[in-house]
Amino acid sequence: MDASGKIDQFCKKLEVLTQEISQTELGLRPVNGQTGIPFLGMLYRAALELYCTDPGCAAVLERLFTQAESQDLQRVLTEASENDIQILGDFAETFMAAGKAADAAKLFQFLILLSPRNIPNPYAYLRLAEALSTLNIDMGSQLYDFILNIFPDNPSILFSAGRCYYENERPKRALRVLAHAKEICERHSESNAEFREFLDVITPELDKVQSECDVKK
Repeated sequence: MDASGKIDQFCKKLEVLTQEISQTELGLRPVNGQTGIPFLGMLYRAALELYCTDPGCAAVLERLFTQAESQDLQRVLTEASENDIQILGDFAETFMAAGKAADAAKLFQFLILLSPRNIPNPYAYLRLAEALSTLNIDMGSQLYDFILNIFPDNPSILFSAGRCYYENERPKRALRVLAHAKEICERHSESNAEFREFLDVITPELDKVQSECDVKK
């Protein structure tokens, strides 16, 4: 089977899995006989076609395609490795760097499906939200509302979400999120240099938002 045929088969399995999750786990039902599943299928297909243009990414996908032929797809996605995410993520980053946020969003949309050890990957969600925010600030803001339910204490996501909310004229929401990010970094700053360094990034942004909120009081 050629790459196109393998993508077709994989996307059909993805569509079934997405439908099952939306109905059984999220409790979502079709509205007027319509769901967003076919649209997601189109996005996944476009992402896979882009990934297959890169030899390293194509090798990762070939393994996933082969595993999906004989294994439950959800298991295949949870058995993907951090290295797989890095390879696919590095390729997606080239589109962000080139200013092709729409293509990057498609790639990161697929990447969030991979969850090694059944743990959602914060990097993929963060970069998807940033790509979508570049395309449409309202859409990005709505995605952050969802993502923060998954990663409520991740400073990088909190910081990025705070900036998005601020740009989307939601300064009070931005203030709460950035203050929480600062609190987390302060809590762990003594034992982790990375948190101490991140404080220097968060604090000026928090001060800027705080000043705007004070002016509007």
